[in-house]
Amino acid sequence: MSVRKKLRLLFEEPQEGGTITVERAGPRTPPGCQAPQSATKQESHGERVPGARGLRLEDCVVYQCRRCRVVLGDSLHLCAQEEKLRLFVCFKVTKYVVVEDNLMVCVEGDLIGCTYNTLRCQSCELDIGIILYSSKSLAYLRGLFCLFQNNITCYLLQTTTTVEASNVNCPVVSLKEHVEKLKDNLVQVHVRMELLIKKLEEYSQRITSGDL
Repeated sequence: MSVRKKLRLLFEEPQEGGTITVERAGPRTPPGCQAPQSATKQESHGERVPGARGLRLEDCVVYQCRRCRVVLGDSLHLCAQEEKLRLFVCFKVTKYVVVEDNLMVCVEGDLIGCTYNTLRCQSCELDIGIILYSSKSLAYLRGLFCLFQNNITCYLLQTTTTVEASNVNCPVVSLKEHVEKLKDNLVQVHVRMELLIKKLEEYSQRITSGDL
């Protein structure tokens, strides 16, 4: 199996671990703070999605443009959540996400020194994210669709409600762990191939020398 195909399988398969929760302000919560719902209650009312392997309806979220509500992507293709940068990182998005041709350079903030292409909503032309072209500290996000949480909303399929993306806590997804696992698998395959090549060379030498 090729490296490209392995990467595609890693990120296209639904992430079944964890639970997506929506933070709501409690009666005694100070302004600006949010209190998460009970995870126990969510687990007890988990409903399976018909035709999906182990996928729960409560884990299904659709990402929409904040301005025009057009669908940009969904949680099945979520491969990372960068809380510090307030990004939802997706392996795949819809046709309504347009990648601008101009290459931009960030000169301030958390992305300083990074080069990227801007993502825009095809419907209303709102800036909804970026695709990193080069970055030293965030190299593992290169080529992926990074959606700004401030510019999108989340439609929850279980409750059929729309909430702020900043109030949605997705299951912990570590893109770095996926990449490290893939690297380990590739190293193992490489070692096995070298052993097979060595055995074939020894076998060929024995045939040439007449030992067989």
